[in-house]
Amino acid sequence: MLAGSVEGEALQRLLPHSGSMCLIDQVIHCDETSIECLSESHTKEDNPLREGDRLSAIHAAEYAAQAMALHGGLLAQRTGQRQPGGYLVSLRGVTLHASRLDTLGSTLVIQAKQLLADSGNMLYDFTVSTDKMPVAEGRAAVIVHTEEIL
Repeated sequence: MLAGSVEGEALQRLLPHSGSMCLIDQVIHCDETSIECLSESHTKEDNPLREGDRLSAIHAAEYAAQAMALHGGLLAQRTGQRQPGGYLVSLRGVTLHASRLDTLGSTLVIQAKQLLADSGNMLYDFTVSTDKMPVAEGRAAVIVHTEEIL
C-alpha cells in the first residue's frame, strides 16, 4: 500500500482542481494499480457540478477522474516527483445505475483500477457506488502532459 488515509490539504495538493471543485474527501486505499476514495460532496448545495437543484449521475465520471488523478499523484509522490496534469480523453462502456447523485444521501465510494500505464497514456476501469447500490461504472483513458504547455 502506498498511502494510508489521505485527506484535507494533503489531498488537495494532489488534485488539479481547487476549492469546491475538489470532489474527493478522502483516499482510504492506494496501491500500485488501484485507489479507493470516499466523498460526500455530492450532497452539498454548493457542488459546482450542480445544474439548478440537480446533480446528474453522469458527473460520477468526474469523481472517478479525480480518483485517477490522485492515484497518479500518490504514485509520483512516492518517488519524490509531482504528477503533471492530464486530460480525460475518453470514456467507454459507461453504465449509470442512478439518474442523480444528489438524491443518494450515502457516501460515494470511488474505485479506480489502472489497466495500462505507458508513456503518459493510462487506462482505468472505475466504479462509483454507495453502501446500498452501484451508481456508475466504466473505463476511462487519460493522457498525461509530457511537456510543459505554454
